[in-house]
Amino acid sequence: MKKALFNKLLLSKTCPGQLRLSLIGSAIGLCIMMLGVQLWVDVRALLNEKEMLGRDFVVISKKITLLHTMAGAPRFSETEMKELIKLKSVDDMGEFKPSRFKASMSMNAQLGGFGGQLFKSDLFFEAVPDRFVDIENSSWKWKPGDRIIPIIVPAEFIKQYNHAFASGQNMPVIPENMLKSIVFEMEISGNQKTDRYKGIIAGFSNRIQAILVPEKFMEYANTRYAPGGEAAPTRLILHADNPAAPELLNHLKEKDFETAEEKVKEGKTRLLLEVVMLLLAMLGAFIVALSMMGFLQYNQLLAYRSAYEIQTLHQLGYTQKKMVMSYFRFALRNLIIAMVLASAMFAALVSGISRLFSQSGFNLSVTGWPWSVCCAVAATALMGWLTYNSIKNQVGRLAN
Repeated sequence: MKKALFNKLLLSKTCPGQLRLSLIGSAIGLCIMMLGVQLWVDVRALLNEKEMLGRDFVVISKKITLLHTMAGAPRFSETEMKELIKLKSVDDMGEFKPSRFKASMSMNAQLGGFGGQLFKSDLFFEAVPDRFVDIENSSWKWKPGDRIIPIIVPAEFIKQYNHAFASGQNMPVIPENMLKSIVFEMEISGNQKTDRYKGIIAGFSNRIQAILVPEKFMEYANTRYAPGGEAAPTRLILHADNPAAPELLNHLKEKDFETAEEKVKEGKTRLLLEVVMLLLAMLGAFIVALSMMGFLQYNQLLAYRSAYEIQTLHQLGYTQKKMVMSYFRFALRNLIIAMVLASAMFAALVSGISRLFSQSGFNLSVTGWPWSVCCAVAATALMGWLTYNSIKNQVGRLAN
């Protein structure tokens, strides 16, 4: 018997309507699963950018009451810091070291060409461990003997200066890139010593709302200009997996510590987005499982409807393996069609979602598709393996 006639005989009881529903269900399930994986990878990468939600650095302090008016800002004890670092959601912790010396900074005559007055202001510096600084480390170095001090200012600082202070004080407005090229004159005094340094803007921080200098310079300057004044920190910076982790929030509330409410809201928003994306991927996997069961049942029913043909061909000497492969090739062809349909729907949805993010001002880098494809291929391969074993068992039972 010719192969075409053999296959036609075995597959004569196919039900086109039921087959289409099975293919559509499989394609939709695979597409949703691929989309969930894609969003999980790409949106998480987007959220992890410095400018986006869920930045995982939290600055905390103690609440100030009337009792602290004369005593100064409340400080963290060793016990309190040990309790914080023991929290599961806290990966790392650093102390803010404040300056205990007087410092002033004035603009160099480089700005004379812009018109306006020379700018001079008293400053208050702080320092944190270098690992918490969000600029290139190569520009954030200082050692004793250096006369140039790199400085980090809050990103909001230059905006406030240009849009509020400069216009009201007849000062020139300065772009960020130009501000980095200006050399400032700095005067630092204390302990009956006065020294002059040069200051340069090394970068702008979105993470820490403070004027920062390198930790090594702070230690040197405090020792030189204000010896013997070391004290416990009034602010701490934490690296947390999620600033809105219930364990962390409950601890801060219990100890009456303060942190930026915006940071907490961002962490909660990030957690909500991650849960939604995870649920989407799980929904896709659930639909794939349901469609897989439907696909298996369809192929089992197809073989059952052809029980007479299977028994007759077996009596004529055709092996069970040959009959099984005929059904399996048919099922495999349908699985490939479902995979192609799912890929087409997935590509169209990802393109639309990417444009939607772009129109909303977010640059969504579509880099998660290899993971999506791998998951879809793995699900299709699993479906094929289960289908083969199901058909093999069904044909074995019907042939005997």
